[in-house]
Amino acid sequence: MNAQLKEPCLGALLLSVVLAAHAGAWGDGALDNDAAQDWLALCAETADAELVPQALDMALVASYVEADDGAVAVAAAELVAHALERGGASRRASVAPCLVTLPASELRALAPRARQALARVGDPCVSELAQLWREDSRNRSADTLRRLAQRLR
Repeated sequence: MNAQLKEPCLGALLLSVVLAAHAGAWGDGALDNDAAQDWLALCAETADAELVPQALDMALVASYVEADDGAVAVAAAELVAHALERGGASRRASVAPCLVTLPASELRALAPRARQALARVGDPCVSELAQLWREDSRNRSADTLRRLAQRLR
C-alpha cells in the first residue's frame, strides 16, 4: 500500500517540475519572452557584432520562422532601434556590447534588414510567433512590431 501512495505523489511532483520548467515569460513587448531574454543575456556578455545580423537572418531566410527565432529577431531589431536612437559615440556605452563595435554605417545598414525581419515575424503565414499571437485576443504584439518598425525608419 505504501508503494501505491508514493507512486502518485512522485508523478505529481514530476508533473509540477515539468510544468514549472515550461512556464516562462510571455508578453507583447519586444523583449517580453524567454527566448528574447536568453538572447539578450548572450548579447550582453559578448562584443560579437555578428549576433544581431545572425538573429535577423534567422527570420529572413527561414521558410517558416519558429517562435523562438522570431522572438530573437524582434529582440535584435529592438537593439538596433535603441542603438540608432542614441546616436553619437559618447552615448554608445549604453548600447548592448554586441553592437558597440559596429561602425555607425553598419548599424544604420541593419535597420532595413530589421524591418524586413519584423515583417516576416508578424506574418502568420510564415511565423509561428504571429500564429501564437493571433490566438491570444488580448495580445498587442502587432502594435509592438508596427511601432518598432517605425522607429527603424
